[in-house]
Amino acid sequence: MSRKLTILSSAAFLCCLPVLVAVVRAQGSKPVPPKRVPCNCAELRFTLKPGASQSFILPAAQIPIRVDVSFSLLNAGTQEPSELMSALINQDSSSQQLTWIGTSSDGSSRGSTSLNGSLIASIFGGAAPTTNASLEVVAANTRTIAVKQNAATTALPGHYIVHLSF
Repeated sequence: MSRKLTILSSAAFLCCLPVLVAVVRAQGSKPVPPKRVPCNCAELRFTLKPGASQSFILPAAQIPIRVDVSFSLLNAGTQEPSELMSALINQDSSSQQLTWIGTSSDGSSRGSTSLNGSLIASIFGGAAPTTNASLEVVAANTRTIAVKQNAATTALPGHYIVHLSF
């Protein structure tokens, strides 16, 4: 009886092997490239002296706008923990207030509104609370925000790239 089962199980395995190989091949197929879609994007490049700021207007209300900020002192060093901050920002068209989820350079995230303050995200010098640069609300009703460089923690001009996706 066990010899019959062994023969039957071997035969079943051999019959199913091509199906198993086909399933494995289907799962291991080439990655599909992302589909290119039109993007409403904008980029700002500027240099700030310590203590200076650069304000800009978010391009739309009632549309989530992603703001990515890169910061470098161009001194051949790499800022720890990172040289990036980002935020997803929206203006409520009825109240004119801004809401956001901001991610600071250490990876910490915080959601808030312009009703509760102006700080959206920070680039830390080493670790919090030493802040080299920040992204802040200037005027919620006009969707104006700014990148500010801290004079107390930086001595060199900061070079910034701000990328907006909407």
